[in-house]
Amino acid sequence: MLLVVCPNLAIDRILQVDNLRPGAVQRSKQAIVQPGGKGSNVARVFRQLGGEVALVGFTGARDGRAVTAPLRRMGIHVDTISAYDETRTCTIVCDSRPGSHPTVINEESPPIEPGAESRLLKTIDRWLQRVDGVLTTGSLSMGLSSELYAEILDRARGRGKITAIDATGVALRVGLNARPDFMKPNTDEMREFLAGSMFSLLPPHSALTFGKAGALVIHQGKCLYAPPPRISTINPIGTGDAFAAGYLKSLLERRPAAECLRLALAAAASDARTLRPGCIDTSEITALKAAVELRFTPTR
Repeated sequence: MLLVVCPNLAIDRILQVDNLRPGAVQRSKQAIVQPGGKGSNVARVFRQLGGEVALVGFTGARDGRAVTAPLRRMGIHVDTISAYDETRTCTIVCDSRPGSHPTVINEESPPIEPGAESRLLKTIDRWLQRVDGVLTTGSLSMGLSSELYAEILDRARGRGKITAIDATGVALRVGLNARPDFMKPNTDEMREFLAGSMFSLLPPHSALTFGKAGALVIHQGKCLYAPPPRISTINPIGTGDAFAAGYLKSLLERRPAAECLRLALAAAASDARTLRPGCIDTSEITALKAAVELRFTPTR
């Protein structure tokens, strides 16, 4: 079982619009509402790939069920903490024109209530007894310590769990001090690590995604690169989370890095063809994995 810790959960509102024109009054073709945030996306894909997964994070007191109920119906163990009045909403506007990239507006959540961080840590400690791996992902809610992810990963590592982080900025840089097994930073963060003194902090599995250009993993002195098995532009939002879910599904099964990368790219490619972030077509995963062409390059 994988434990996904994502404090800053959200409600996604996905709008599909024909020929989006900024500044003009337009109507959407359809509107989809679903649990959002990186943690929700990872948990959905991990579950669709057949894995057991638990999701922990903050929701609002008024609308927390909008996050928890749909995920629980999928068989995801959801254990959220009420930390403010309303869960933040993230709006994704998808233009139906081929090649158009979605417009994303992410709301920020209010500051967490006093005591919310300690309740979060107690909830995580309960789940650590049951899981095999832990992923900390997404932005930190306002009011949380920048060392939170490092503390969570350190607790998990001390209990022999596989640990992973998908974050940016201070949360990632501090989190790496806990020596996670896997990370998936953005391009700017990885460039900083490779160019500076933080190279020594790279986890054993360090992944970097390039969208349509594919992804690479640095592992055991080798760089594994592969282009995507298929390119789709329906909605690329959430494909990085699908990638993380696929990689960790194989990693928790103790698969080689090459197999982890194959499943990660297959999950991301499937996710990109759906309008909903964090949703894949499981019937095509085997074929997409077989279509991944790996290339190996020494890093030293």
